[in-house]
Amino acid sequence: MRHLLRASLMVLALALVWACNQEPAGVTSQTLEQTPAVEPDRAGRFTPPDLINTEFEFEITIENLTPATGDGASQPFSPLLLTTHTPFFHLYRVGDYASEELAQIARDAVSGPMVEQLNQSPQVFDVAQGDGVILPGGKSTLRIKAKPGFHKLSAVTMLVNTNDAFAGLDAVRLPRFGTAVYYLKAYDAGSEKNTELAEHIPGPCCGNPFKGIPTHERIKLHKGIKGIGDLDPAVYGWQQPVAKLTIRMVQ
Repeated sequence: MRHLLRASLMVLALALVWACNQEPAGVTSQTLEQTPAVEPDRAGRFTPPDLINTEFEFEITIENLTPATGDGASQPFSPLLLTTHTPFFHLYRVGDYASEELAQIARDAVSGPMVEQLNQSPQVFDVAQGDGVILPGGKSTLRIKAKPGFHKLSAVTMLVNTNDAFAGLDAVRLPRFGTAVYYLKAYDAGSEKNTELAEHIPGPCCGNPFKGIPTHERIKLHKGIKGIGDLDPAVYGWQQPVAKLTIRMVQ
């Protein structure tokens, strides 16, 4: 009797295993596979599938906050350069050395090499650049696109009546809705000696591009015009911050 009971239990167990491995009628193996509701972006966050390839457009406005004093318009800005990118990309980082592409912008407002580098980078989604200088008190507005995974914004512009000062924004997150405002400081690119001599400065005060004395120092907060050369601090100096940048989602 005991052997018969054991045999019956074994048959029942085998029947249950077989039944559990069968598919319900009318359901295929493919439909039984679990489809994830979200997919990870490059930063490891999860985004609904219908948003992964959705592009968003932003309106970026920069205002030059330097004082409008004297001939040469104090500190005009070179055309603003913007890029949207992954969280792992940086145009620059305070405390690091400037790339040659950034140094060319900071020294002589030459942006071509940086634009080319950005367009070739797989970590960059979009690039936008203004088409004119931004005078003190003036504004410039651009539009740029982003998408999930490429949701960081960086910006750079030269203060052209200097040796190698630039204002910038390093990898800030774009707003998910509404408007975000940032105040930009001026930085010393560390790529050219701050002689403040007319013979070394490309802006309208002096008109001498590509003639500075190269250096190799780390990016740091700029100390402003000190009056050690030909530039009068009362005319070409500034107080931090030097620019206001407003980001607004438009689409």
